[in-house]
Amino acid sequence: MLEKKWFVLYVKLNHEKKVEKRINAWSDDIVAFCPTRIEERVWSDRKKKIEVPLLPRMVFIHATEKERNRVFDIPFTMRYLYDQGEAGIVRDVEIAHLKSILETPNITSHTVETFTPGETLQLDTFGLENQEGTIVKTTKNNLWVVLRSVGFVVKLQINQ
Repeated sequence: MLEKKWFVLYVKLNHEKKVEKRINAWSDDIVAFCPTRIEERVWSDRKKKIEVPLLPRMVFIHATEKERNRVFDIPFTMRYLYDQGEAGIVRDVEIAHLKSILETPNITSHTVETFTPGETLQLDTFGLENQEGTIVKTTKNNLWVVLRSVGFVVKLQINQ
């Protein structure tokens, strides 16, 4: 039996959850995972909390090498992420880290002093034990932090 691995599938923008749902309903062999977060959107007449992808345009696929190309039968799938000519593989522990991020309480309750791009930040206070990241961008209420163990940039929303 071939070993299943996590691959990163690029999909059309705003179709991440649809692709995840279709793949999971369509195949018993392939598992799709699209990490999401709750975001409050404001319109002129109302506020609404909606679920949005944590990593836009990306869906993780758990499949064998032979199974992974079957997902292209699903609409809105585009291509896999490649690294140096090889299909990019995400380790099981990295998927577990992403899932733990989703289970942590809202980060907005933490206070922040001054953060500078390029600075290394210990993420224990943000619910990510033994993790550190490098700040790549800051705004008034947000930090974009590169998590080296996962290979992604995570946006942390903060209160000042």
